[in-house]
Amino acid sequence: SSTVNQDEINKFGKLAERWWDPDGPQAMLHLMNPARIGYIRHRLGLQFGMVAEPESTSSPLKGLSIVDIGCGGGFASEALAKLGGNVLGVDPAEESIEVAKVHAEDQGLLGEGKLQYQVATAEMLAENKATFDVVCTLDTIEHVNDPTNFLCLCLSLIKPGGAMFVSSLNRTSLSYALAIVGAEYIIGFVPRGTHDWNKFVTPEELESMVSHYEDYQVLNSLGGASEENTMVVEDVTGMKYDPFRMRWGLTPRDLEVNYIAHITKS
Repeated sequence: SSTVNQDEINKFGKLAERWWDPDGPQAMLHLMNPARIGYIRHRLGLQFGMVAEPESTSSPLKGLSIVDIGCGGGFASEALAKLGGNVLGVDPAEESIEVAKVHAEDQGLLGEGKLQYQVATAEMLAENKATFDVVCTLDTIEHVNDPTNFLCLCLSLIKPGGAMFVSSLNRTSLSYALAIVGAEYIIGFVPRGTHDWNKFVTPEELESMVSHYEDYQVLNSLGGASEENTMVVEDVTGMKYDPFRMRWGLTPRDLEVNYIAHITKS
């Protein structure tokens, strides 16, 4: 069965025109993006042995093929392309992809070898046997049907020796208080109904999903040879919002609300 949740597509499609409005419904994602991208850049630097050059002149991701699954309006896709990555942003919401294309073109980023967008899903990429050095699915897994199958589809897209980054919200009492009650109902940072707390994924559940990849390969090999790759969750780091500085920071030991994970395929 498909991992695509049509209700979620419709929900975010309606918000598409305001993706890049810093005061709009995606304001928190605007603020979170530098912390997420900083983490991805740092972890890829460790994995691939890349030298961190000064931010203004750096293209540390040059030569890496990257897919951003559930890219929305393209926050992460654009940031990764600016770091030199060859990025494909995919999303099932056509409205979001159109907004992403227009914004990227305005930034001079759109084009082959830099940044491209496609109305597509993880299933479609897997069916086409597409593979990438880096797979990102940021704040997407909590919006899909069958998160285990979705994650395994994403893992199948990683080239051997490559990496995947997953960010989500932990399912804790604190995340309910902050992300649902606080952010949606009291402060109104995000529209009501944006999240379903019951669909939040704990770090332990994420690790369990990764461990199911071997079974997924067997079920989907259809009699052919399955990969003999090992998936390893290399790191899980928390992210926390500082309301006084109006910025997100990484909190390696605090995974209570938001977190991002680095997974490798050997």
